[in-house]
Amino acid sequence: MYIIKNAFKSIARNKARNILIGVIVLVIATASCVALSIRQAAETAKEDTLDSLTITAQISYDRSKAMSNMQASGQGGKGNFDISSLAGTTLSLEDYLNYAEAENEGDSYYYTITASLNANDDLLPYGSTTSEDEDESTTTQPYTGLDQGTSTMRGSGNKFSFMVQGDFSITGCSSYDAMISLFGEDGTYSISDGQMFDEESSDLVCVISDELAMYNELLVGDTITLVNPNNEDETYSLTISGIYTNSASSEGNQTFAMSDPANNIYMSYNALNSIITSSKAIENAETNDSVNETSTALTSQLNFTYTFANSDNYYNFAEKIYDYGLSTDYIVSSTDLSAYENSLTPLNTLSTMAGWFFLIVLAIGGIILVVFNIFNLRERKYEIGVLTAIGMKKHKVATQFITELFAVTLIAIVIGTSIGSAISVPVTNSLLANQIESAEASFNAINENFGFSKDTNVNVGSNKMPGSRPGTTSISYIDSISSATNLTVVLQLIAVGILLTIISGLAALISIMRYEPLKILSSRS
Repeated sequence: MYIIKNAFKSIARNKARNILIGVIVLVIATASCVALSIRQAAETAKEDTLDSLTITAQISYDRSKAMSNMQASGQGGKGNFDISSLAGTTLSLEDYLNYAEAENEGDSYYYTITASLNANDDLLPYGSTTSEDEDESTTTQPYTGLDQGTSTMRGSGNKFSFMVQGDFSITGCSSYDAMISLFGEDGTYSISDGQMFDEESSDLVCVISDELAMYNELLVGDTITLVNPNNEDETYSLTISGIYTNSASSEGNQTFAMSDPANNIYMSYNALNSIITSSKAIENAETNDSVNETSTALTSQLNFTYTFANSDNYYNFAEKIYDYGLSTDYIVSSTDLSAYENSLTPLNTLSTMAGWFFLIVLAIGGIILVVFNIFNLRERKYEIGVLTAIGMKKHKVATQFITELFAVTLIAIVIGTSIGSAISVPVTNSLLANQIESAEASFNAINENFGFSKDTNVNVGSNKMPGSRPGTTSISYIDSISSATNLTVVLQLIAVGILLTIISGLAALISIMRYEPLKILSSRS
């Protein structure tokens, strides 16, 4: 108790010196508070964003691995690529459903099937042109050749079907979950008239865009007729159950009518699958001189998506799925997690910088306090000599000096924490904005070097996201934080104060233990 009382009396007697120590510690505490708050805000933002993230995953053929294997075996040279090696790499619905067994309880899946059909004479795709010189309407023609159109592979070996794209993109959905990105809370689609089709029904009913409906004067309950682009005699009649509005509607590639969002038609998976099945049942197939199979049957693209309750379930699934028969030629990936990781780039950079800044401040601050305390002890050598001469143990004298330093440090840290917590959020957001601006400048510079304009938003280099291509949206970075300083930061700052006290106090302890009271008093006289 005597030591504590004497320490506070000494603080009062040496106000100027202790105020200077307090100012030094205050600066260290404020800077440390901001740095630690930035790191804590980064961790909190990561956790909050990940917790609110809907994680989806897809299985895809690892083409990079296949090409590497071909090059290793000497088959990857120019002219040596065998396109037949890619045949049979498409998984079936039964395969996907089997692999779904690897999911945990609470996880789910959905899937879609996409096909392309043409309009008949009574239906115009949105954006088509009408000739004034002819009695009949003429739609914009899609590409029809292998050099221009999109080819689809079917069969095995070196037999393929090269199909023509139609005017409309028809998507069959296994459930409403498959359409949640469009019609969900964050989606841009909404039914403006009529209602959505029954997700389990096989009836040929669909929903179309309001633009397509207005363009052709269609209403709910009307019937539209679609044509197989490979066989004009093969037609399918669809009843309109609803009309949807796209609040983010934009013009697509006018060369392909089906690429325009207004020409997207949605129906149930069962309904579209029945059309695909019927088309295959009546297909006409031929084999040309190049042994390439040509067929009139509609081709389709199956997209299967697994959804997970959390990231742990996803990583567990990606590891377990190979035990259910998936070949190592396939990989499991999640664009959601990739986008999430990319969105953290500026925040992670800022957090790393804050960590280094904290260490530098702590090191410099510790050195300054050690040096300051050494000079302080030299000035108070006589006081130390008197205290030890009257019988106070050296370790108690050292304890008094450390108590003085800790009291001043604690007060400075409390004030520094208050200041740091007040400025941490605006400082963090300001620095984060600078990091995002720098990242976007780098993003745009790389794209421009590749010949893309700023509006193209191609993800290239370190910012690349799986499946990126011209026209994709740019990365959505975490651009702000709402809180930074919390109890964890306060406890860390208290630990910093104790650490600084110990570091600077060790100098006092070592010096005091070396002092001889009689020599000190005699030199004074």
